[in-house]
Amino acid sequence: MNTLIISDIHGSYQQLEKVLSTPHAFETLILVGDSLYHGPRNPILKDYNPQKVADLLNAISVSIIAVRGNCDAEVDQMLLDFPMMQDYSQLHTETHSFFITHGHIIEPKDSHTTKADVFISGHTHVPGFNDLNGTLCFNPGSISLPKEGHPPTYGMISNDTLTIYTLDHQVYLQHNL
Repeated sequence: MNTLIISDIHGSYQQLEKVLSTPHAFETLILVGDSLYHGPRNPILKDYNPQKVADLLNAISVSIIAVRGNCDAEVDQMLLDFPMMQDYSQLHTETHSFFITHGHIIEPKDSHTTKADVFISGHTHVPGFNDLNGTLCFNPGSISLPKEGHPPTYGMISNDTLTIYTLDHQVYLQHNL
């Protein structure tokens, strides 16, 4: 199973194009919220174009699992050909269970309540792995508005490995399950 994980696009179509040009094949795309709108506390990005982001995502909509972020709204759903308004989703493979949420309602500190092996969230724009109460918390970072000095990043699940990549598709962080 190869799954691409993107969080906090915030309407940045050029950054999304870079990620989707990944040389790593993927069958599924997980969107961890804040896809179209830049948000009231964030700067408007120079490549901000939510319609183009929607078009890029709609072209691959059959492979998308998406959850709502704190900057996502019902009006965003009108542009998208896949559901994205649920607060969480789950993915089960033969060997692992994944709980997917943006992180603003169900936070990583509550990850143990999900009974999942891996808790995937965004929201903080800070990539990384953290073991909290026996659950691995995985944040792919943000492709458009990274924080705390990190570069723009995205994630990938491949077999039993979680990888965070920079936008030039170089390994930034990695964790074996």
